Amino acid sequence: MPDMNVLVVDDEPAVRQVLAAAIGKAGYTVEGAGSAAEALARLDKQAFDVVLSDVFMPVTDGIELLKLARERGHTATFIMVTAFASVDSAIDAIRAGAWDYITKPVRNEEIMRRLEQLEALRGLREENRALRTLMMGGGSQAFNFSSPSMQAVQRLVSRVAPTDSTVLITGESGTGKGVTARRLHEISARRDGPFVAVNCGAIPENLIESELFGHTKGAFTSADRARKGLFLQADRGTIFLDEIGELPLPMQTKLLHVLEAKEVRALGSEQSRRIDVRIVAATNRDLTAMVSQGRFREDLFFRLSVFQIEMPPLRDRRGDIPGLLHHLIDQRVVPSGSGQSLSIDPEAEDMLTSFHWPGNVRQLENVLHRAAILADGGCIRVVDLPPEVSRVASVTAVLLPADNGEGSLRERVRRFEMSLIRRAIDDAGGDRRLAAQRLGIGLSSLYRKLEEFSSEPG
Repeated sequence: MPDMNVLVVDDEPAVRQVLAAAIGKAGYTVEGAGSAAEALARLDKQAFDVVLSDVFMPVTDGIELLKLARERGHTATFIMVTAFASVDSAIDAIRAGAWDYITKPVRNEEIMRRLEQLEALRGLREENRALRTLMMGGGSQAFNFSSPSMQAVQRLVSRVAPTDSTVLITGESGTGKGVTARRLHEISARRDGPFVAVNCGAIPENLIESELFGHTKGAFTSADRARKGLFLQADRGTIFLDEIGELPLPMQTKLLHVLEAKEVRALGSEQSRRIDVRIVAATNRDLTAMVSQGRFREDLFFRLSVFQIEMPPLRDRRGDIPGLLHHLIDQRVVPSGSGQSLSIDPEAEDMLTSFHWPGNVRQLENVLHRAAILADGGCIRVVDLPPEVSRVASVTAVLLPADNGEGSLRERVRRFEMSLIRRAIDDAGGDRRLAAQRLGIGLSSLYRKLEEFSSEPG
């Protein structure tokens, strides 16, 4: 079904009504305006895709209307119509920015053909944008994970991508939820359409509705012009709602309506517009707990979690780290086309592999960016790693001695006990209170054992 908003501008009511009726019958959303002033008011209030305007109108003609619309920042495509065809007026219209120029009497078939051409052109632009992104290296190659948990994630993505199912991606911060959402889009039937990412937690609460659904001119104090929302920008593509758990309850209700009705209404508008958008959401929060606490709508949770993908933390899939290190360096750290190369010293690679990575893949990438700046001779060494990585590894090497089979049973059990304690501290990111909780001992007991071990002869 066609999905363009058309404004017909003509000072003759009969002509305006006939054109609007034909366009509406073809399935387009259409409104009319009897003058340039009325058309500008409608453009200021609402976003239109196409303006079909008469050239010769009293007071302000169609070409002047086009110029004024451009000055106000409106991006609608203009098609000019006139009963007095001339080369000069056609040139003036094109110079002013009109897309096309047709003469009266206008045949309905001709108008429909122009609108269909515009729809096809819009699809072609999206395809060209996707191709440019691919040719310019905008997307990175998919990484083939070796861990069973991430291989399971990849299988889920490949199965759900061809469908239009809503997907909820969960997991800790930095585990790659955004990368997974984009990958899902890239291998879906919507890959030639837009991928619009929205961080729900980064938008001020009083602006979320306007950002997502758009607004008309005057909808609020600073709305000096109409704006198309992110859902309309994502039409025929995918919208990624990151940090969905941060969405306020009133907006959860409106998002639920969008999911059910597949239409959006701009803030300040009385008219809804149909959309064809796939929704992928992500969160690092426990939405089930939030539902039980009344902080997240249960019906919205069920609609979002039709298909759920859980991203495992990096510490639970250390086998992926060596390959991931080189993948990130090749795809994200070293500038594409720079001709530069970067390697990792084996000792530094072992240290990076053994680190507990509380910030997951995002933290790993940041560490590599820092190390790449410091690396001499194109090789990352231990000295190039940040203190939080090298310090933990050094402490672990000193305080986690391997069991070489020497010493009494008591001494060997003591070494093993301290190995467990130090490992728990590492996995808790240095938080000793959390480590004690995970080990099931009191914080004072943990400190006492650490003091006993440090006082023992080396």
